[in-house]
Formats: sequence, C-alpha cells, structure tokens
Amino acid sequence: MKKNVSILLILTMLVSMTACGETTSDAPASEETAPAVQTEEQAEQPGETEDNRIKPNIPDATYNGASLRFLSREVIDPVVRFYSEVASSETNGEAMNDATFERTMRMETNYDIKIVNDVLDIETIEQTYSNSYLAGEQNWDVIIPGFGTGTNLMKNGYAADFRDVKYIDIEKPWWDTAVAEAMEIGGALYGAIGAINTWTDSHTYGVTFNKELAVAYQIDPYEMVRNNTWTIDNFYSIAEKVTTDLDGNGVWDHNDRYGISGTNFGFNLHMISSGAFAIQKDENGYPEMDITERFYNVAEKVCNIMTSGNYMRAESLQGLVDDIWGNGLRGNFRSNGALFLVNGMEEMIIFRDLDTDIGLLPLPKYDETQDRYYHPFSTYWASIIVIPRNSSTTDFTGHMLEAMNADAYYSTSVTYYDVLLAGKSMRDPDSVEMLNIIRSSRTMDTELVYNFIGLSGIYTQMLDNKSSDILASSVQRSQKAAEKLIERFVEQYQK
Repeated sequence: MKKNVSILLILTMLVSMTACGETTSDAPASEETAPAVQTEEQAEQPGETEDNRIKPNIPDATYNGASLRFLSREVIDPVVRFYSEVASSETNGEAMNDATFERTMRMETNYDIKIVNDVLDIETIEQTYSNSYLAGEQNWDVIIPGFGTGTNLMKNGYAADFRDVKYIDIEKPWWDTAVAEAMEIGGALYGAIGAINTWTDSHTYGVTFNKELAVAYQIDPYEMVRNNTWTIDNFYSIAEKVTTDLDGNGVWDHNDRYGISGTNFGFNLHMISSGAFAIQKDENGYPEMDITERFYNVAEKVCNIMTSGNYMRAESLQGLVDDIWGNGLRGNFRSNGALFLVNGMEEMIIFRDLDTDIGLLPLPKYDETQDRYYHPFSTYWASIIVIPRNSSTTDFTGHMLEAMNADAYYSTSVTYYDVLLAGKSMRDPDSVEMLNIIRSSRTMDTELVYNFIGLSGIYTQMLDNKSSDILASSVQRSQKAAEKLIERFVEQYQK
C-alpha cells in the first residue's frame, strides 16, 4: 500500500510517547492512547474528516442481506496474530479486535450484507478450497490464506484476475501496488494485498536491535540510516566486533553472543534488500530470468556473511534446543545474545515485555549507491486476498472488497500502526521513523512469489556448504525448468 508516513509523526512521538512497550506479558494489552501514524495522503489533508478522505469509485448499492463469504485462517496466536483480519462479532476491549468489529458493523449496515467468515488452520485451507474448486462449487467469495498458499492456488489456475474484477482499483492507496507489480504475469494479477491484510504488515521484515549493546559498542545505527551508511558491509563489520564465546567452552550455540541472528530465509531477505532480483519482466509483462554479475556478487557476499560464524541461524540450533525459534532464536536475543535480529516486525510486538531496550531498523542496503530500501515479507505468515476463478459473484465481491479495503485504510490499518506498533511496540521516535521507512518500501521478488527457479532451496544448499560455488551451475540447471513453469503458469489461465 502507499503508506509513506509523514515526518510529522516523529514530532508527535517526541511529545506524546511515554513508556511504550513496557508491558509485563506477551498477551496483547488493552487499547491505550498512542501517537497518530499518518500516511502521505492523510498528511496532505489536515483536519481530516469523513468528507475529505479518498473515496472508492463504487456504486451506492445495497444487497438485501446477501452473505459475503470468506475462508481464512483461524486465530491461534495470542501475541501477534491474535485477531481476525476479516471480521469480529463482538468487542473485547482490544484495539484491533474492536476496530475490526466496528468495520464489520459498518460494512453490514452500509451495504445490507452479512459477512460470513469460515476459518481453518493454516495447513488445511489450501486442500479444502482446492477440493471445493475442483468439485465445481463456489462455497466462498473470497479466500484469505497464507501468502504461499495463495500463490499455490494461483499457480494451479484457481484464482480470478483482479484486473478483470469490476470496481477493484489496484492503484488506490488501500492496495499494495508495489507487491502487485511483482505478482503480475502478463498484466494479469491473481491475488492482492489490501489494507485489511495487517497480518502481512506484522510479518514484513526488518532488523530488531539491542540498544544497550549498541551503546556498549559505541554505534548509532539510526544515524547510519539517516547518513545513508546503513549498508551490508557496515552491518557486518559491526557484527564482527560483537560476536563472543560468552561461556568460553569453544562451542558456538545459543548461549553465546553474535553480531547478527536470524534464519536461513535471511539469505532471501539480504538479496532482496540489496536489490538483487533474479527475474525481471519482458516488454509484455511476462517473467524472464535476468541474472547479472551483480546478482552473483551479492550472493557471494551474503553467503560469506551468513556462514562466517558471526551470524547465528535458528536452523543451526536443531538438536540443541527443543524449540529453535522460541527457546533458540528469540531466547538468545532475550538474553542479550545478539545485537541485530533479522526477522519480521512482529519481533517488536513479541518483545514488548523485554526489559532490555530495543529498537527497529530497516534491512541494510547493498551499498551507498543503492537508491532505495526494499522490504519483503514472510511468504508463510503473511496473508493475501484471492478471488475464486469460478466465482459467479465477482461484481458483488469486487464492490465489497473495494469498500472493505477503503474502510480499512482509514480504520483497522491505522489502528494497527497507531496503537499496536507505534503506540505499544515502538519504544522511541527513532524506531517509528525506521518503521516509516520499512512500510513505505515494501516490495516482493517475483521469484520469491512463484519460485520458478527454486532459489530459496539453492540458497539453503549454499549455507549448508558454506560456499557460493554451486550458485551459477544450479541456476543454469534450473533455467529450462523455470521457463517451462512460467509457460505452464500462463497456459493455466488460457484454457
């Protein structure tokens, strides 16, 4: 979404932020006063009222109590994914739930509809919808699965083209246009991220850092970002100084201190944040491999950094702890075991109870000549909107999705950033400034969306081998298969 946040927020934070993030429990706290997070469009409208908001171009129509039927993932996480993105049937005093409830009531009242939200666990939703689709049924108007599940449905030919759905305007600020561009195939768009997809916001990647360690090592990464020196080389040079065998036993594990911690998926993140994309679009908008010398140079550097011993990966703790994510990766960070943690912004929410002072940073650029930041999101936890290809109600669905996301842009999306992130999770105005950079530079890599080449698997092999030597040959072997996958993908929608 076009979420370029006004610098006025920083001034607001300086005045109004007090004791943010100082909770004593991982459970979400009740709503509290928080500074306003403004998008660029909102900042241009001082004294905003209902009348001067950006309006969707949709008809003033009602639907006689018709059901708008969703299939989405169930809410099972008490800390990050603790509310439904789709609908709420009652208030409970929690800001996101109550904002969703109010949005639900507005939609149902304004359009005379009933929002029905069927929920399944994350592992079941793909098969359930696929079975329904193949049986020729239309049990739902909208599917909101995990991003990876959504792309599987697209590749199987089960998703409608958003560009053909009446009333949906992807160029409006309540749609993530940058991600849409990466996902388009020949001008067709088979899934989209809108303002209702706040789980995607939570799982957009950044760097959480230990501010107390930063002070101890006399670094100010906030200023590095502002001075355009927040690069992967400088990021790593700092990390080298921090890594320490804390227990002195010569065994490197979660009980030691590292300059950087993260996961194998960090390889993808550093490639994307460095602007190293393996696939570009041809003149007709179809993907094609475009791997340059710069791509190989970035990959070699990332591989060297992530296998240097200064970058602890959760996967390396397999067999050492019973939970490599909770007790391992996050347990290490909680015990001052890492200066930088490369993972989703949800870490700022998860660590709200942490006594140690922490902050948020963007992913580092490749070098100072890079003209912008790039921030992808989790392909597992992030959500996406898919419309069934066999839908007979696409006009109705398009009308309601445009209305719902336009509403969310000024309601639940703002509540998410104002209350949950800026108000409760960010501990200083500097972190909010960094949050603004991250949310205004979100993107996605076409290869990471569709996995045509299989680079994620190749990157993992490189980490296992502690060498980038296999990259060129692996990419070359994958080229013909990738071209066939692309061709097959396009053919799915020409039947």
